[in-house]
Amino acid sequence: MGFGFRKRQHDERVTNLQNKIYREMYILIVVICALSIVYKQFFVDGGIRELWTEVIILVASSVFYVGRSAMLGIFSDEVEQPESSKLDFNTRNFVITLIVGVAISLFFAIRNSQKYANSSEEAFTFFFVILFVSLMIYIPVLFAIMVVPYAIAKRKSDQVNEQELEEMDDEDVR
Repeated sequence: MGFGFRKRQHDERVTNLQNKIYREMYILIVVICALSIVYKQFFVDGGIRELWTEVIILVASSVFYVGRSAMLGIFSDEVEQPESSKLDFNTRNFVITLIVGVAISLFFAIRNSQKYANSSEEAFTFFFVILFVSLMIYIPVLFAIMVVPYAIAKRKSDQVNEQELEEMDDEDVR
């Protein structure tokens, strides 16, 4: 508004369509990165060191999105939208963490007990030891990756929303 500049009016329909395009573009980039990871893992020799670019893109974009939406105060609004699920987002996140942790642990326990055991008794021992140790490792790690960032972002988003409400109340009083 100062120095002769006026704020340009934006058509809400155009802005919404642009946001839809950006959302679809983000999904496309995530799918391309995921397919690249699968391709490199199964068809290209080189192992994990060939996957860093894709992993950085996936992690950085996810962290940026969660952080930015929490700072703008829209994260809590996004996760509280009513969906067809009867579980809230936090409970669903926790259940998914448990299921994925148990699945990874079972996979490693079955695979390693079959691969390295010499007898059936040794296979049972390997299975239960590997299962127990894997559960003790993967469930807390997945919890720290999936549940803790959600709780932090939700709290920050709620704080931003509260601050905006207080500012609106202060303006109404004047």
